[in-house]
Amino acid sequence: MMMDPATTPLGQMLLEEITPVLMVLSTPSVEDSSLKNGLSFLHLLTPFCSFNNIDVPVRTASDQPYRLHKFKLRLFYASDVRRPDLKVAKERLKQVITEAGEKVFSELSSDVSLIDHELPSSEYRNTPSWFQFLNKELVRVASFSDHEAFDHPVACLLAVSSNDEGPINRFVDLYNSNKLPSLLKDGAMDPKILKHYLLVHDNQDGPVDKYGPSY
Repeated sequence: MMMDPATTPLGQMLLEEITPVLMVLSTPSVEDSSLKNGLSFLHLLTPFCSFNNIDVPVRTASDQPYRLHKFKLRLFYASDVRRPDLKVAKERLKQVITEAGEKVFSELSSDVSLIDHELPSSEYRNTPSWFQFLNKELVRVASFSDHEAFDHPVACLLAVSSNDEGPINRFVDLYNSNKLPSLLKDGAMDPKILKHYLLVHDNQDGPVDKYGPSY
């Protein structure tokens, strides 16, 4: 029987971090409406990007039968789709390892009994305490690099507010080549990706009917 990858630290990290990327482009009016809830538009969408307890057949390259039971999308603003600063990334990784080590040492020092409970586990014997922290941060700081495609957006969500003047034109303006991330403009990523269009309406602004049949 195949082991569920979600039961191991590495498997869980892969399921969470190596997933399709959806690039988000939104107007200031959309962000203003979202901030009324104390959340950015991206964070408002995040709960709807994880799917559990599904059973979907997937066609693999080798035509082997495979069923998908979990699925997750990662959301990024277009402004965050950029090459990492290697110097900043190295300093950040050093900081993560140091903080993780200090945290574990502090926890073990405060309760010596934890050592007796944790040592018998093969996972703790073979995996450094900072493994999970490092891997997650490593994936983050190395994202959108020239040499990998895990973080290339597979689709783009364009969000315009019902308060925006000329929403159709706003959709066109949002995906203007001058506003796209440099990785898409330079050809490192394919700019011809699937696009989804979302019109955001805040009920506090009144019923959507008042905007006429164009909506």
